[in-house]
Amino acid sequence: MKNTMNEGQTQVYTDGGINPQAGIDTDAPYLNKPRQQLMDIIHVLFSQSGKTKPDGKGKVLTEGPMTDEQVLAILVGMGIPQQMGISTIAKYREQQQAPSDIYTENNNQKNHNNMNFTITDLYENVMDSINGLKAMDNDNSRVSYSVKESLTVLEEALNAFPMKLKNADLSAISEELENSTDPNLKFKIARNLYTKLSQSTWLNPISELREYIMESYNNAKWQFRISESVERTSMKKGKLIESLNNDLVSLLNESDVKSKFAVIAAKNPWSMDVKEIVNEMNAEDQKIASTANGKVVKILSPVLESDNGLTFQLHSKNYTYNGKTITEANVTDPRFFNVSEGLAMFSRNGDILSLHGDNGKTLTYNITEGTLNMGKIDLSNVSIIELKESLLATNFSGYRNQWQNDKICKFFESVDLVCELDQFTTVQSEEFADVFLTMIGVQEGIYINKVNPGMGLNEMIKLDTATETVEVVKEFINFDISPVLTERLLAENNEKTIVENKRKDLSDSLSFLEEKKSEVEAAIKKLGETEELSEALTLLGEELKNKEKELADSYISEKKSKDDYLNDGYVEASVKKSGQGLKKDQEVLVSAEEYASLGDDDMLTIITPKNGKTIILPKGDLSVKI
Repeated sequence: MKNTMNEGQTQVYTDGGINPQAGIDTDAPYLNKPRQQLMDIIHVLFSQSGKTKPDGKGKVLTEGPMTDEQVLAILVGMGIPQQMGISTIAKYREQQQAPSDIYTENNNQKNHNNMNFTITDLYENVMDSINGLKAMDNDNSRVSYSVKESLTVLEEALNAFPMKLKNADLSAISEELENSTDPNLKFKIARNLYTKLSQSTWLNPISELREYIMESYNNAKWQFRISESVERTSMKKGKLIESLNNDLVSLLNESDVKSKFAVIAAKNPWSMDVKEIVNEMNAEDQKIASTANGKVVKILSPVLESDNGLTFQLHSKNYTYNGKTITEANVTDPRFFNVSEGLAMFSRNGDILSLHGDNGKTLTYNITEGTLNMGKIDLSNVSIIELKESLLATNFSGYRNQWQNDKICKFFESVDLVCELDQFTTVQSEEFADVFLTMIGVQEGIYINKVNPGMGLNEMIKLDTATETVEVVKEFINFDISPVLTERLLAENNEKTIVENKRKDLSDSLSFLEEKKSEVEAAIKKLGETEELSEALTLLGEELKNKEKELADSYISEKKSKDDYLNDGYVEASVKKSGQGLKKDQEVLVSAEEYASLGDDDMLTIITPKNGKTIILPKGDLSVKI
């Protein structure tokens, strides 16, 4: 006799069988839009072993990966609504067949969301989520508790919105409200909601709201970052802080943020928040993305110029670079070593080198500006002799460390040799602070300097191709260096880079066309519709569709044909009744082996030959063509 376990409205049997849920609307949207968290769980389950071929008499014919029905039974036993489990398994199988489809969907979504982030749009999306949750709450299913928790968060957030939004014509009030509301308010509300709702992403209305917020962040990244800075510094006092905050707030509704932010950054070099954002902007411009295991850093070194080329230092080794080759160098110039020792003494934060003294003061040197200060004392224009006298007079190094004064003076005597090796790309391990990799491109190849003190490794090697370089860097420090080597990879006809470069060009074209379309729409709104403007709008719309399709097609991998499936052991079948996006008598394909081994009530995977998508159905809902 079968042992049963009750889970809400579903029976789960020890042999993996389940009965359909009663009293549940299986077509409800929230049950049929799989979430990534659940997809991850399913991936783990499918990775485990299971009994895959029951013969219907309690015996197992073979063992291997879990079947769809076994995974479904486990999900139901975990408290996942049955239909949600079915739809998620189907999506997982679809992703296995064509993983690029999901990417394409997301990519298209982004292309269609070149929207302005406004307080009105945010309010509308919050209200949509509230209405969606209320509809789910009426279902009286096991999700009701989570629904109520999320509703509480959303309804509390409504109190932060301007009163004008309630019962107003949102289409008419949007622009007026945006201009009269604190520009930082919408960013604060969005960040707060995104964080507080992180535990409820499996609820479709919540997932959609968080996706909207994330898309808004991607479209207004720098406004969000500036908003974070405003929120942090607003708690501090002072005229400088107040002036900076006013300048930053003025950027929150601007479209050309980066260029205008640069002006503000130049006026406020003292602000660490501003400097951090500037560094992030610079990193973005360089198109270098850090991975979980690596980050791009800048290296300072003494540099000597001679007829032989440039001599520099990397991790205690000296090299000469002549534009074609890199060789180890035998350096005899004392200035080189004085600068090297000086750099080892100072700590670096951005453009600032600093050294803490025994007198409680700090010696700071600005690399870019060339200014030297000891606390409030400006030493920028003093001679080396005067610098030493100042160090002695203030007891900067203390009685026992007087030797340090000479090193400091020798360093600043030759500080003009200090250079940032900005033509080289250096990656530092996030996991091990003393592990580095530096890449140096030359005419005849690419040099790689790998440093790992724990392994006694400090070597400079030469690679012939950019493709090989990408692999070596990935293997050593798990960092994707390919954006830096785009031109070389293209010259090598690297297939992946060619495709990615094409996608970038298409994305840039889409952004340009969207911008022009917005300009034409604005002109029509202001001047009225004319034949020329209407024609321009039509042409832009058609071109946008063409570019979007071209971009989408670049992600679509070649799908198996019907004959391919038939040759792989599948047989033709037809659907007995409509449901799950299928019509009655619609042709599908099913594994002959799986079909033969299962009972009529067992679930199996079918394939729609038209698009290659997979769906889970009871065997009894199919009629196999003999």
